[in-house]
Amino acid sequence: MMTSKEIRKKYLDFFEEKGHKVVASDLLVPRNDPTLLFTGAGMNQFKEQFMGRNITFKRAASSQKCLRTGDLENVGKTPRHHTFFEMLGNFSFGDYFKSEAIKWAWEFMTEVMGIPEERLWISVYKGDDEAYAIWRDEVKVPEEKIIKLGEHDNFWPADAPTKGPNGPCGPCSEIFYDWGEGVGCGKKTCDPSCDCGRFVEVWNLVFTEFERKPDGTLEALPNKNIDTGMGLERMVSVIQGVKTNFETDLFVPLIKKIEEGLGKRKSGVPREDIFLIADHVRAAAFAIADGVSPSNERRGYVVRKLIRRAYLKSGSTEPFLFNLVPVVTEMFKDVYPELFEKREHICAIIEEEEKRFNDTLASAMPILEDMLEKLKKSKGKVLFAEDAFLLVDTYGLPVEVIDVTTTTMGLDVDLKGFEELMEQRKDQSRKGSDITGDFIFQPDAFVGAPEPEFSEDIPLKASIAFILKDGEKVDEISEGDRAEIITSPQSTWFYAEAGGQVGDTGHVVKENAKMHVLNTYLTENKKVLEVIVKSGSFSIDDTVTLKIDESRKHRTAKNHTATHLLQAALRQVLGDHVKQSGSLVDSKRLRFDFTHMKKLSDREIRKVQDIVNEWIKESIPVYKEVKTLEEAQEEGALSFFGEKYGEKVRVVSVGEESKELCGGTHVDNTGDIKLMKIINESAVASGIRRIDALTGDEVEAWLKRTAQEHLNGYEALVKKLRGSVEVEKEVPGLANAVKTAGDIAEGKAEISKDIMDEFEDKIVPAFLEAKEFAEKKIKKLKKEKEAGAFDGLRKIIDKVLEDKISVGGIDFVSHVFSDADVALLRKTAGYLEKKTDSGIILVGGSKEGKATLICAVTKDLTDKDMSAKAIIDNIAGLIDGGGGGRPEFAQAGGKNPRGLQRAIEEAKKVIEGMAKK
Repeated sequence: MMTSKEIRKKYLDFFEEKGHKVVASDLLVPRNDPTLLFTGAGMNQFKEQFMGRNITFKRAASSQKCLRTGDLENVGKTPRHHTFFEMLGNFSFGDYFKSEAIKWAWEFMTEVMGIPEERLWISVYKGDDEAYAIWRDEVKVPEEKIIKLGEHDNFWPADAPTKGPNGPCGPCSEIFYDWGEGVGCGKKTCDPSCDCGRFVEVWNLVFTEFERKPDGTLEALPNKNIDTGMGLERMVSVIQGVKTNFETDLFVPLIKKIEEGLGKRKSGVPREDIFLIADHVRAAAFAIADGVSPSNERRGYVVRKLIRRAYLKSGSTEPFLFNLVPVVTEMFKDVYPELFEKREHICAIIEEEEKRFNDTLASAMPILEDMLEKLKKSKGKVLFAEDAFLLVDTYGLPVEVIDVTTTTMGLDVDLKGFEELMEQRKDQSRKGSDITGDFIFQPDAFVGAPEPEFSEDIPLKASIAFILKDGEKVDEISEGDRAEIITSPQSTWFYAEAGGQVGDTGHVVKENAKMHVLNTYLTENKKVLEVIVKSGSFSIDDTVTLKIDESRKHRTAKNHTATHLLQAALRQVLGDHVKQSGSLVDSKRLRFDFTHMKKLSDREIRKVQDIVNEWIKESIPVYKEVKTLEEAQEEGALSFFGEKYGEKVRVVSVGEESKELCGGTHVDNTGDIKLMKIINESAVASGIRRIDALTGDEVEAWLKRTAQEHLNGYEALVKKLRGSVEVEKEVPGLANAVKTAGDIAEGKAEISKDIMDEFEDKIVPAFLEAKEFAEKKIKKLKKEKEAGAFDGLRKIIDKVLEDKISVGGIDFVSHVFSDADVALLRKTAGYLEKKTDSGIILVGGSKEGKATLICAVTKDLTDKDMSAKAIIDNIAGLIDGGGGGRPEFAQAGGKNPRGLQRAIEEAKKVIEGMAKK
């Protein structure tokens, strides 16, 4: 039996022999394509070539990792639906067309795969007589086995001729495998247009030969393209003679492991759920390997949902899925070695997500039960669709659980409304994950720009070759205009934004005119300068001088080299599982995302920082060399997590400490960095941590700023204590900390690693200890002051108690105090309540123009539905304020002290009303 590995290899070898360049699979996360959630087809990575750009090869073949979620509910239930799958494809960019594509497809299916011709059927677009003729006359497929279908089934994009979108499009031709008359509906008229299951579409050939115009006409393209897609899982199913993809060698080892893990539970888990678990674990593992971690947003949301759905179907009450990851990585290690390399990281992330989901389930059921209890109290009978959707979509409760629970409580759930909401969610998912014509062929704003010529001169004399303003090509820009320009020649020194590093800035000048370069980016190997005109005007063909902001460029280079040192130090301290997951490098700071499951301790952060600063102190040379990818990998160079590289790569080496693939700018010697300071460590997503750091002059600025902040805080506390003698006496080293912090803040101290270490180890702790001591002292003094104020009011308070009145048969104690803040009034209300066996206390007061009302109700009265909150709600408006609280205690604040007495009078009416009830 032919294995999936052999089928994949035979396909790629076949088309390589036909002159195709075999291109490695792109990532599941589309590069430079925010319109797509995931790579959903083999054509995605060839967007540039399909648009007639960057054609270094005219024929390509690939086996592409794909992930789609549009048919999520069908996974496991049907033989062929998957979230993750591999798409075999061969492509032509203005080279061969229908005849070759059709003949090679037939040759591969019948001669290489050995599929009997009588088992194959063909579909063509009803208006594509050319393709029909090739199949019938040249390939010799019998007419009765060629069916003609409409634009919905056999045109790309579907329905494009009548509904659009505008842009390149074309007819399709599909190859179907016939499982035989014993499968499906059994009708004599059954053919590939029937969805009974007898026929399975294996290969789709798309002939991109037209451009749809705004008026709906189809105009022939000058360069015609071929885009084909063959689902590997389907082909393996056909070749291995099994009716479902889940019975192929792409799934069987994983399914066996799932069944072993389920143990006694296996009999209670439906077969289709086992298939779903296998599919979802595969998809999650590949997505995580390509840099997507579970989260509540976009791609992360999809991965989280896949893990949680699989976990629920397993019926497990503890982490289960992570044990399946080694089987997945072992199965694919020859084809996708990066999956195998990251197996421990993938396991850790999935296990952590399973643990989180267990916690979520523990909290979700009480939410459902609370919803149903409230529904019963309100005499409702149906749980709203929105509530059910919230529980499913946000908390992950299966709708079946919701349905059973509501039925058990004698209630119902709006399942129809729920399904409508779920369909809306699926539509959003399809829009995000499925390929569309609009996305692939968007117009190129720089299509008319000249091919680049580069110069290593700086400053560079050049001419303005292209100007784009507000998305339109223009001939001139003037003061105040923002635009994008391309010069001829272009400067090799201006770094174009890439790899997490920001683009270079600078100036473009000519006599009596100047514009600032705000950023530099690359499109189709053309460097585009984003500019704003500061004075004068600029036109096409103007001779200008390009000047780079060298100081900013050098500061950015320091930060970029520091990220390499940081990764090396993290791997030394935390382990080799640490790999870069993202970064941002500019002239002010650096941000570094990396794979690690736990929060770093203060000790680990300090150790990493010390290692980096030691390497900086050693002034290690930094080398940049261009090598083949194979050479770089053999030397152990680290690659960016989730990045795809070409055959030639640039290797940046820092002694024996760091070796990475990188195209960014770097210093020549680590000593140029001067110093690095980690200012923050945080979580980005499950299994991804982030470090923010500063280097060089920014560290000095940070130290000065932070030292001044500590001094200001300390001085504010001293002011409250009216003197620092007692604090300095209690906190050893404080006097020295104040002096050194002052020297740092005023620029009198030379900034070095030693002074930074002293600041962190001695100065900051001394200030924190002083703050803690002072705050305790201030709190103590405040309490003493409040106690003194309360004691001074004791006689008045006792008199207030004696003057209580009866309102509606309820004892009512009230008074308005002058010069009384909230704390004093709360204490007074509490005291009066303790002295009152049964009654309502309402006290008011004002201080510094602010009014406060405090109400307390004894427990015997709250049991009778008397409420302090209700009283406050009714009277707070009289002091131009608002409030809240509980039945036994409530308060309000406002800005009208003159309304306090009126509020107390109004409270009497409220209480009388309550008493009558």
